[in-house]
Amino acid sequence: MTTAPAENITLKALPGQHKFLRSSSREVLYSGAFGSGKSRAVATKLAMRATRPGTREGLCRKHLATLKQTTLRTLLEPDGDLGPVLPPGTYLQNKSEKEIRILGGGTIVYFGLDEPSKIASMNLSGCAIDQAEELSEADWTMLRGRCRMKLAALPNQIYAACNPAGPSHFLAVRFGLDGESKRADGCAAITTRSHDNWFLPKPYLDDLGTFTGVYRARFVEGLWVGSEGMVFDRWDRHTFVRHRQGTWSRCIVGQDEGYTNPACMLVVCKDADGRYHVADEWYKTRQLETAVIEQADRWRERYKPSAFVLDPSAAKIREAMRAVSLHGVEANNDVFGGIQAVQKQLVTDSDGTPLLTVEPHCQNLIREFECYEWAGAKDKPRKENDHAMDALRYVIMYLDGGTTLSVRLIGGDSDAAGNDDDEGWVSC
Repeated sequence: MTTAPAENITLKALPGQHKFLRSSSREVLYSGAFGSGKSRAVATKLAMRATRPGTREGLCRKHLATLKQTTLRTLLEPDGDLGPVLPPGTYLQNKSEKEIRILGGGTIVYFGLDEPSKIASMNLSGCAIDQAEELSEADWTMLRGRCRMKLAALPNQIYAACNPAGPSHFLAVRFGLDGESKRADGCAAITTRSHDNWFLPKPYLDDLGTFTGVYRARFVEGLWVGSEGMVFDRWDRHTFVRHRQGTWSRCIVGQDEGYTNPACMLVVCKDADGRYHVADEWYKTRQLETAVIEQADRWRERYKPSAFVLDPSAAKIREAMRAVSLHGVEANNDVFGGIQAVQKQLVTDSDGTPLLTVEPHCQNLIREFECYEWAGAKDKPRKENDHAMDALRYVIMYLDGGTTLSVRLIGGDSDAAGNDDDEGWVSC
């Protein structure tokens, strides 16, 4: 079969796509609104690099099943009036090995990040990522470590496309898109709006013009802004993030249990005026019970907390704390009530002083404040970006409600209904 070689791929590139395709930065991000040609730009850059003999380029999304349904189709199948990025006859695909060999060129290996252990030993010349906002910072760091194969005249590169997310997302910070951070060395970002794509049909653009609020800001204007579905919609880092020192009347540590998901502990201090300050955080994955206890013991010496308010599911940790004379108590796990208790602190008093402040180095708590969202109706939050949130609400509920003392009664009298109350637990 005679076909045009893959080197003859053509694309009527938009200005943003053109910058993305020509970028030689170690990490380049194409951050675009709806209809800005992100997936096709990523697939084209991948094809351009993979035509070089000896290359081994990665292609991934967070989940392999989604990659196969979207980006891989853009690469290999027609999309409406657009042909596939890789012309038929220019490659051989091995579906069982998840590899595409470019005739006369290199190899593309495609995968999902839902099984990170399977890519731990990969050696890649570069990696294409679609919908990069789905990735965690750990995913991104792992991919950075995989792109190390040396080839003449072809720099190692991570090249990714994404929709904008919240300003605390690690990509917004890493690429300087949050309005505050300086982009990391070796990083470049191209940002686009929907209206930058003059190939889009007018009815589609007119429909996008009806979007409002955060949906318009993110998905039409291409801005990295907070979500309208944020649980803590009063949160503003410019108001509540600040360094504080002082004499604290109380100090409490809140703990949320985790292993695959992060385990989190927060040090929360209360001053004589009843204001709260989050002074420190510990936020790590794959930590054994002993690591949690060791960190709690270090904080006992440093902060002298009067109690550790623990995730109700952390029974083993409570027992382990008691064994080393740490005062661990079970948290009140009323999620909605805890959210309301935290929300009440996200205000300022008459002189403009916040009732709750957070140390600037508590980056995971700050990020979760800006990513913690409601799941549909505003009575239940999504079970994601909630580990520091849970630890914080445990402490605020504990400090707001005081200590509940449970007392075991033995040998009491019968109650008015004649029931024998000679043994049982009551709370006061």
